[in-house]
Amino acid sequence: MFRSFGRNIRLVLVLFITVYIVASSFILYRTMEHRSLDMLRQLSVQYTGQQHKNTLLFMNWLEETSKLISNNQVVQNALKKPTYDGAISPILEGIRSSSSDILGIYIWGEAGGTYSSSNVSGLLPFAEIKKEPGMEQFLNNREQALRWTVLNREHLMNAPSDLRDRLLLEVKIKGSMGDVLGLLSLEVEIDKLYSFYLSGENTIYGGNEVYLLTGNGKLLSAADVPKERLQEIKAALVTSEKATLAELVTQGIDQNSTGRGDADLLERETADGLILLYPLPESAERIVTYISADGMNAELRTFKYLMLALNLVVFIVFWLLISVLSGSIVNPLKQLYLKINSTMKD
Repeated sequence: MFRSFGRNIRLVLVLFITVYIVASSFILYRTMEHRSLDMLRQLSVQYTGQQHKNTLLFMNWLEETSKLISNNQVVQNALKKPTYDGAISPILEGIRSSSSDILGIYIWGEAGGTYSSSNVSGLLPFAEIKKEPGMEQFLNNREQALRWTVLNREHLMNAPSDLRDRLLLEVKIKGSMGDVLGLLSLEVEIDKLYSFYLSGENTIYGGNEVYLLTGNGKLLSAADVPKERLQEIKAALVTSEKATLAELVTQGIDQNSTGRGDADLLERETADGLILLYPLPESAERIVTYISADGMNAELRTFKYLMLALNLVVFIVFWLLISVLSGSIVNPLKQLYLKINSTMKD
């Protein structure tokens, strides 16, 4: 009888302690996981947001640089003539040599003149350039003075030696009457934009990956990325089965708003990380930053294993204490029962 009573006491106490340990551990771990993800998100948005501002400053500097050329009276007068004017080349070369970020400068005149910096040759005629998708619309749009776009060099030159995609700043060169005299293009390496968003390996948002999402839904600089990662990114960007990446960029849908506005930032969570999209000004392209949660998950796994080990130790200690407590309750009762039973027999 007393053995059964002691066993029931131990069972009830062990069951209570087990439920308490499991429930508290689960709540603690889920809380840590949630807060860690929130911290990762906040730090990532803070870091990439500041880097995005630096990117905008860089692009704004290039836009101001382009004005030095497009507003130059020598350039405007030369573009009104179909014949080549040698006064333009020193201007372009001076601007290009002032910054290593500018890879090339091109000018096409409506009158037929074509100019470029000294490191470029074999430009296509302006009639061919206008065949690029959206170019004619851009030139005819009175409200739009410039745009940023991504083009392969084969769309600019007859025999390009480098076929990598480049970022282009395209600016209309207008006369005093507002008429379009020609088109100015500044060529920039796309990796320059990526460099603003990349971070060191030892930071909480380190080891991140940066891509450029074009207006037609193509991810650039993703050749060496595993196919599974590309599928993960694309799946996170698509909001429905019928929505394409291009539609996502156009619509600016944001189901996980961060309070910064859909025009500034799109945020997507994946199973293994966080995706942040920042728009480029006067462009259909977006910068895509993938921040892996592997480091955070590794820390959480370490915390989980430590917590399991600690819970096992606590369980063993409580089992011993429960055994002692059960014995301290049952043994006196058993002795009292035996004494009463002996007294009654006497």
